[in-house]
Amino acid sequence: MVADPASAELNFVASPEGQRYVVDMRPLCQGMPFVLTDAAHPRLVLKHGSHFLVLDESANIPACNTLGYGYYRYDTRHISQWELYLNGDVPLSLLSSSVEPGYAGSFIYTNPASGDLPQQKITINREVVLTEQLWERLAIESFHNQDLDCTLVIKFQSDFADMFEVRGLNRPARGERMVPLAGSDGSRLFLAYRGLDGVLLETEIEFIGMKPHSINEGEVTFHLHLPVRQAVRFELCVKTRMDGQPLGTSDDSTGYHHARHAADLRYSEWRHHGSLITTEHELFDLAIKRGFRDIYIMRQPTPKGWGLAAGVPWYCAIFGRDSAITAWQLLPVMPGLARECIEVLAAYQGKRKDTFRAERPGKILHELRLGELARTHIIPHTPYYGTVDATPLWLILFAQYIHWSGDLDFARQLWPHVRAAIAFLDRTADGGFLTYQRESPQGLENQGWKDSGDSVMHTDGSLAHPPIAICEAQAYLYASRLKIAEIAELLGHGSLAGRLRAEAAQLRDLFAKHFWMEDENFPALALDGDGRPVRVISSNPGHCLWTGILDQDKADAVADRLLYRDMHSGWGIRTLSSQAVAFNPISYHNGSVWPHDNGIIAEGMVKIGRTHDAHKLLHGLFEVCEHQRDFRLPELFCGFERHEASRPIDYPVSCSPQAWAAGSIFQILTACMNLQPDACRQQLRIVNPLLPDWLGTVTIRGLRVGQASLDLCFSTRSGASFCQILRKEGNIKVIVEA
Repeated sequence: MVADPASAELNFVASPEGQRYVVDMRPLCQGMPFVLTDAAHPRLVLKHGSHFLVLDESANIPACNTLGYGYYRYDTRHISQWELYLNGDVPLSLLSSSVEPGYAGSFIYTNPASGDLPQQKITINREVVLTEQLWERLAIESFHNQDLDCTLVIKFQSDFADMFEVRGLNRPARGERMVPLAGSDGSRLFLAYRGLDGVLLETEIEFIGMKPHSINEGEVTFHLHLPVRQAVRFELCVKTRMDGQPLGTSDDSTGYHHARHAADLRYSEWRHHGSLITTEHELFDLAIKRGFRDIYIMRQPTPKGWGLAAGVPWYCAIFGRDSAITAWQLLPVMPGLARECIEVLAAYQGKRKDTFRAERPGKILHELRLGELARTHIIPHTPYYGTVDATPLWLILFAQYIHWSGDLDFARQLWPHVRAAIAFLDRTADGGFLTYQRESPQGLENQGWKDSGDSVMHTDGSLAHPPIAICEAQAYLYASRLKIAEIAELLGHGSLAGRLRAEAAQLRDLFAKHFWMEDENFPALALDGDGRPVRVISSNPGHCLWTGILDQDKADAVADRLLYRDMHSGWGIRTLSSQAVAFNPISYHNGSVWPHDNGIIAEGMVKIGRTHDAHKLLHGLFEVCEHQRDFRLPELFCGFERHEASRPIDYPVSCSPQAWAAGSIFQILTACMNLQPDACRQQLRIVNPLLPDWLGTVTIRGLRVGQASLDLCFSTRSGASFCQILRKEGNIKVIVEA
């Protein structure tokens, strides 16, 4: 039904495949407010490639929700309501957390007491898998002593909201949503929307194995006859299209069973290309398994190649910083992931000056979005380049990948991109520090990893004004110059290598002069636009430890300070000291605990000889895993003292899964192995490895250094770790130094 059928009929849209849509004039959720009652609302998440599903605890998508539930593809919510009713009642959820693979899940319900239907006599079993399409298999079974008749209703709607709308952006105008349309064969439902750019988006839901009794404006009704213990089964398939073209690559699945088998096989093949890590700690192995699965589902295609999405649901897009850090975390055990990220970020490298997008030649992107708001340039994320650290991090990842792979042909192929990135950094730093300030009116005020607007403040709480030189960006710049100098020498660019090393030495001296606070024995968080140190105690200087920009005595002082009680909550290192005026344990960047932040700090502690302190951080994160559903580390959690609660306190809108959170366990574990590859010289050095004794024996199989492959076993006794080479294939020299 539409508000004015006569006038609405004049506003039809014909789809490329022949559907005749009518524009729906009615607000979708008028008079149906959704009230947030649980700040840390649980979510069930499934993801594969470009699409993902966010469900509530009952595995439904409630109508008119403001919590991000929905079925999404390329920054657009293609289904905003997906709810089941049995004889008019909401079924009772029995199992709604079986999402182990990450791309598939199963959910079981029973019926409540209602009318003539006996209580808890019917089960509904839903199995969902995401391949290039979404497949669901339903089985409804009666356990009553006689046949039953019932009605199953599934309600579908879509607001086709852009992810920025879902996150709270109020846009001045929207496109045209269509009245839900039943297919001519009675077995399909179409939801559609024509955007402000004229693009027609469609969601097709096809019912297979059982034809609905009726489809009425998104309400799909089945009248079921349930014989005793004889399940009634049918499937549905969700497809998405843009201007008639399928979103995603082709999918030849012929049903749920085939789709699930293909999905499992695809994951198995991907894991075959990485290393296998096992320990004697069964629960830790579960965390490792979960981490690999989360990294797999966070892989995401773009028009220019595969990259890594940052986090579900809010940041399910390619981010330069997040991609580079996550690929770095996984590099020893999944080098192919690093190559993907290097290539896709190079493909989107800045080519010209564009203030709206903060683009510059040679600059690595911050964030790429593909939804309607990006297509119509209402937001600058096409891509948006407002980041101070993605470019040096990309250079670091590139250099480290060459050390692991020995692929100098790849290095030569990417070298023009490397030179462009170096030139950008030279222009930006101009012989001094790397700074940032907002250019685009819709850009970010802060452009380090702590990119919320209030994350850089003075001790009195006042915000620092730009241009801002954040401390870790200088450390990344320093490390990138040294690491690219190594690759430059391998490629015969000796003069460039010498220049980069000289610039790095100059930067190191400047950093010591301007950032080190003698009275605090700690680096400043940043320098503001007047060159004044931002003197709060934060976790950012911990990112400097692994780069070598600090002298040993200063690095030790930083490590000591980060472990003080005002910085270490008992679960991990906070982003900001609890003694700071701006501290808030529920703040996104001013007091919370981030696993990836701790992972980078832990690697730095290993580099300066403080491996036992890295063990403390690893153990804290693992204990957080033990308190999480499916042993999954969240993006962040609250920075309350450990003694204040029996478990880590969830941050209200944390992403989960989140790429660099999943990678943090791998980063600390492999850092403790202290693997130093030199694939170009066919060598692997293992220097003073030291793993936590509570892990027992740790084995890594299929470790690749260039074309060689190794199986290594680490055992720890009496505070010392021993490395045994179990298998070696290919030309590789392994040097173990104690």
